[in-house]
Amino acid sequence: MANMNGQRGIQSLEVGVRLFQAVDRLGGSVTLGQLAKLSGMPPSKAHRYCVSLIRTGLLQRDGRGLYGMGPFGFQLAHAVTSFEHARALAIAALPRLAHDLGETAFVSAWGDTGPRILHVADADKPISIRPNTRHDLPLHNSATGRVFAAYLAPTQLESLLATEFQQFRQAGKLSAGEIAARRRAVTRQLADVRRRGLARTVGERYAGLNSFSAPIFDHNGRVVLALTSFGLAASFPSSWESRIAQALHSAAAELTLKIGGELRKSENGPRKTTVPKQA
Repeated sequence: MANMNGQRGIQSLEVGVRLFQAVDRLGGSVTLGQLAKLSGMPPSKAHRYCVSLIRTGLLQRDGRGLYGMGPFGFQLAHAVTSFEHARALAIAALPRLAHDLGETAFVSAWGDTGPRILHVADADKPISIRPNTRHDLPLHNSATGRVFAAYLAPTQLESLLATEFQQFRQAGKLSAGEIAARRRAVTRQLADVRRRGLARTVGERYAGLNSFSAPIFDHNGRVVLALTSFGLAASFPSSWESRIAQALHSAAAELTLKIGGELRKSENGPRKTTVPKQA
C-alpha cells in the first residue's frame, strides 16, 4: 500500500493501529460489534485484529467479552492520565475486595508528607471500623506508610522520618529512647516490605488492630497506590501467610498488571525513586 508520498507501508498494521485508536477514543470497555462498526469491517475480521492486539498487550479482553486498553496500550495512550486510570481501577475493585476479605479496605495515594486515603470500602459487618481520611498517614507505624516508605530514596525517607519523629516527640508521645528504637525497627520493617511485597502492623498504631498493605506499581516500578485492609486482632490474623494477606497481595499485583506496571517481588535495598506528585 502506498501513501500520498508514494511510500509503501503495511496495510494490516495501519488497520490494527486504527482499531487500537478506536478503543482509545471510545474509552472504557467496548463490544466487538462497536469496534467492527467503527472500523468498517466484519466482526470476524475485527476479532482477528483484536486477537493480535491482545497478544501484543495493546488491548485486553475482560470476563464479559468486552475489549479495553491493554497494559502496553495503556502506557502508550495514557502516559499523562496513568494515575487517574490506576485510581479508577483500584476504587472499582475495592467493594469486591472488602467483601472477599470480610474486612474494611481502602486505597491510598501519596499526599504531602505521606500516603492519604482516597476511598474506603466498609466491611460487610453489623459494625465496622472506618479510618480517618483527612490526614496523611505516618510512615513508620502504618502499613500503608511503610509500603510507600520502602521505595523512597534514602535521603528523602530520612528527611520525612526525621520530621515525623520530631512531631511525635514534641507531642510527648515518644521519648528519645523510643524514637531511636523505632528508627532501628523501621529499617528492618522496610526491608521486609521490599522482600515480601507486603507491609503489616500488629497493634503498633492502635492497640488491638492489625493491618496489611500492598503496593501497586506503575511501569517505572514506582509505587503509585496502595491497597490496605485492617481489622480487630481477634478476627484479623497477623500471619504473612494468612488468607487476608495473600488476597491483598494478589489484588495489588493484579492491578499493577492491569495498568501496565512492573511487579517487584524483592529488593536488596531501597529504590532511588522520587515522591509521587499525585495526591
